[in-house]
Amino acid sequence: MTAVVLSEIYPPAIGGSGEFLHNVYARLQGIDVVVSTEPAEEEPADVPPHLRIVRENIHADAWGLASPSALIHHVRRAAQIRRTSRGPSTVVHCARALPEGVDAWMARMSGGAPYVCWAHGEDIASARTSREFDWLNRRVLQGASAVVANSRNTAAMARACGVRASKVVVVYPGVDVERFRPGVPGADHVRARLAGADVPLLLTVGRLQRRKGHDLTLEAVAVLRDLGYRLRYVIVGDGADRDRLVQMVKTLELDETVVFTGAVPAEDLPLYYAAADVFCHPNRVDGADIEGFGIVFLEAAASGLPVIGGNSGGVPEAIAAGETGVLVDGASVEDLAAAIRRLISDGRGMGLAGRARVVRDFSWERAAATVADVHRRIVRDHGVE
Repeated sequence: MTAVVLSEIYPPAIGGSGEFLHNVYARLQGIDVVVSTEPAEEEPADVPPHLRIVRENIHADAWGLASPSALIHHVRRAAQIRRTSRGPSTVVHCARALPEGVDAWMARMSGGAPYVCWAHGEDIASARTSREFDWLNRRVLQGASAVVANSRNTAAMARACGVRASKVVVVYPGVDVERFRPGVPGADHVRARLAGADVPLLLTVGRLQRRKGHDLTLEAVAVLRDLGYRLRYVIVGDGADRDRLVQMVKTLELDETVVFTGAVPAEDLPLYYAAADVFCHPNRVDGADIEGFGIVFLEAAASGLPVIGGNSGGVPEAIAAGETGVLVDGASVEDLAAAIRRLISDGRGMGLAGRARVVRDFSWERAAATVADVHRRIVRDHGVE
């Protein structure tokens, strides 16, 4: 059996979706994997023997079909996919409906292999902002032999696009609990550099974009400072919202409290989690932008941290509210400030419970096994030869 994986984003390119795919398909048992992705100067260090990465120009400047250049691109990609998926028991696995799924959909309509399409939540919401993209997204999802959703919330969004419930499978992200754990060697040095031993360290990890709620956290930290709480807020990541957030820090006079690290190497992320006391990511819905699940909540929990997340999207599935962390209103500074104050004072028990839950329920091996079962079911149902 062979899984042909289509993804514009794949390691070493930075992106949570690419890491997600690599962690799943690198663990697939009994299925050969060919990943078609963009060129890169190096390859991931942990590529197993059953996985082969093909670097080729798959990026589409335009995602729809209305543009002649986009249509030509998708027709060419569809022909290429038909050629590379002729092997026995081959199924195409698409990172997203748009743009990768369009190529697989067109290939399937012209005699190509059946395909699976991943859905992440924000991709479906984003497609709804365009009549063309919404139509195309629905056609691709409905034409898939299976839709793999990263949460029950995303699964409901896929069903709302007309996908039969029997075709939708929920596969939660996993976490490497040996990599993300308390007491990672070197974490003490990171802690000493950022906050010192006696100042609570609040951490956020992720792209700097409005829906993540960094701005709300800055306001909440300012409220706590005015109440006499000493904190260090460390923001790991970079993105389009950085300039606005930097200006907020100046306006709120938090220069001595907030640290922007920028993007950090993937191998260093466990050090930051292990150095922190509380993880904070009060996401909210921002137009069409939502948090489909939030793997960072699992990484933080695996590291022994109590977590704070916004009560929207798939986040209520990543956090066991009241057990491993707190869900807050992503628009309420007061709600968030109260949650931070609570967890920096008494969050250790939630941190321990969070790690136990991740170890028990969120392994990459479980995710990979479910995807392998989906692949085999499609091969059986379609009689792919």
